[in-house]
Amino acid sequence: MKLPKLVALKNKLKVILYKSDELITNSILALVKTGTDYENKKNNGISHFIEHLFFKGSKQFPDSKILGLELDKIGADYNAFTSYEYTGYFIKTLPEYFERAIQILADILCNPLFPEDEIEKERNVVLEEINFHMDTPTSFIFDEVLKITFGDQPAGWSILGTKKNLEAFSRNDILNYFKNHYTVNNSYLVLVGNFNENKIIRILENLFEKYNKNKSPFKNNLNYQKIPKTKGKIINKKELKQAHLLLLFITDGIKKLKDRRYPLRVLTSLLGYGFSSRIFRILREELGITYYIKVDLDSYTDRGYLYIQTGSSLPKIEITIKRLLEELNSLKSTKISDDEIEKAKAILKTTILSSAESSLNMAYLYGINYILFNKFISPKEYIEKINKVNEEQIKRELKRLISWNNLKFAILVPPEYSKIKIFDIFKKYL
Repeated sequence: MKLPKLVALKNKLKVILYKSDELITNSILALVKTGTDYENKKNNGISHFIEHLFFKGSKQFPDSKILGLELDKIGADYNAFTSYEYTGYFIKTLPEYFERAIQILADILCNPLFPEDEIEKERNVVLEEINFHMDTPTSFIFDEVLKITFGDQPAGWSILGTKKNLEAFSRNDILNYFKNHYTVNNSYLVLVGNFNENKIIRILENLFEKYNKNKSPFKNNLNYQKIPKTKGKIINKKELKQAHLLLLFITDGIKKLKDRRYPLRVLTSLLGYGFSSRIFRILREELGITYYIKVDLDSYTDRGYLYIQTGSSLPKIEITIKRLLEELNSLKSTKISDDEIEKAKAILKTTILSSAESSLNMAYLYGINYILFNKFISPKEYIEKINKVNEEQIKRELKRLISWNNLKFAILVPPEYSKIKIFDIFKKYL
């Protein structure tokens, strides 16, 4: 499988081009290296707020109705997202509408208006998003564990920010942040689909000629001295009908992990991807003590963590934790069959190859990989790396990862269950 081309426009804006005649749709994805890791305590949440305002009006399309109509005319699928290390905006459409999609995205990036009335409306929307987040146990507990894990620094803050910050942001704050963070040296355009490369480059040269050339901002790297000593806590919340649990195990960031991330991915798949995964099979199929289970690996340039999130009936929260830890210890000490490892690999390989069927997923794959690794990783290379993972590598990562030193956790229960003997269980199994 071929790799995309990386070209630089005359103003040094980086463009990633992946041409494919086999894809039905075309996608343009703008990625900007900004997000929570680039914020301070006073403006935490502003990256996400700007993302919400992105499709609210630009010079050529002065309000959200006009802009929305233009996007509907080309049958566009469009949206935006904010992470800790990058923010993204995409438009996906058919090849015959692709040039128009590029024009629309370029005008929004180069000439946003941030109308006052839209700022006020979207401020209320994001405040309600924060309320929803706090009222949703699975989201609330995740944010709480990140606070416990990384403390009072960007890695421990919510991407949504705080209500206090959201209520205080002015239009001038938004304009200044946009001006300082949305720059030529900080932005990447990813174009995937069936198009004429030379023609597209000429169009981009013209449309992005005046894109902001300010100096790029600095990322706030993880400060390990600020990581709390607290292991975790039991959080009381009234009127809960079930207990919610999140166990997090800290690992290295991408810069240190390098190829170790592939055994970690296989381990994550083995633990929690699919109905036959270890944790799903034990908690759901054998014991029937939980409805939802999520196991995943989040990796950033300077930090990472594998987490296990689940819920159980209130009287069974202790047995849930006990069985989780027993299974993790069992994996350390007993052989993992070749069949189980191959099954875990198959799930990962299917996921990555499925992404190759979508222009937008390919844009994510190549754009985000380039931001994080400064190189392109093709689906074929990813699969080759996964295929090389063996039991010894999985065990090595498992022993590094599953320990008392790496553990952070939170348990969400109503007040009458706050005296569960959680630390006794951890001391016995970790």
